[in-house]
Amino acid sequence: MRSWLGYALALLVAGSALALGFVSGQWVMAAIALGVALALALGVFVESGPDSAKEVALIATLTGIAVAGRLLVHPFPGVQPMTVIVIASGAAFGLRIGISVGALGALVSNFFLIQGPWTPWQMALWAACGAVGALTVRLARRRLAFALLCAVLAFGFSSAMDVAYWWYAYAHTWAGLTVQVTTGFAFTLAHALGSFAIALAVGPELVRLLERFGRRLHTEIVWDEAPAPAERVG
Repeated sequence: MRSWLGYALALLVAGSALALGFVSGQWVMAAIALGVALALALGVFVESGPDSAKEVALIATLTGIAVAGRLLVHPFPGVQPMTVIVIASGAAFGLRIGISVGALGALVSNFFLIQGPWTPWQMALWAACGAVGALTVRLARRRLAFALLCAVLAFGFSSAMDVAYWWYAYAHTWAGLTVQVTTGFAFTLAHALGSFAIALAVGPELVRLLERFGRRLHTEIVWDEAPAPAERVG
């Protein structure tokens, strides 16, 4: 029951944040409110699973890696290694962590870049990439298949973002959509090809590296107490 109340509160805060952004244009404040809503939802989401404290630490670490990957290549338009990292996180750790890393990575990285009406779309789309990674985990073991998956998801991500930009930046006409898709195609292609190249080069190794990191995080050392010395019977 408490989990449903937590989700309802997070949904209320998120809805208020989106209203604040779209109505008044205060996207920095809206992003902060979205962060609060996401933190509430993730708190309930993670608490419902086993080893919740360790999952929080794992999500924070993976989010930091994803954000760093996005920021490092930001000068190269369209290239987004964060997509591959999010998909690999889902493949290595499952649905819960894949979705969390995707959504948090988009929100946190935009504090370093710029917040705007695109933030909720990016959060949802990268969360979806993490979910697909978790649902297609077998492909992560096959280099070419994983690279193709990353390329398709990257192309779909950027195409969906073109629709998002058209939705709030243009009059809702087919001509406006054509202009947005045409002008953004080079960036969409760069995202897809860059993700393909990264996944082809290091995809399976990245998944195995993340899995080893997760196993070490969940490893517990139990010290056995020394047996008490036997009493002498005289």
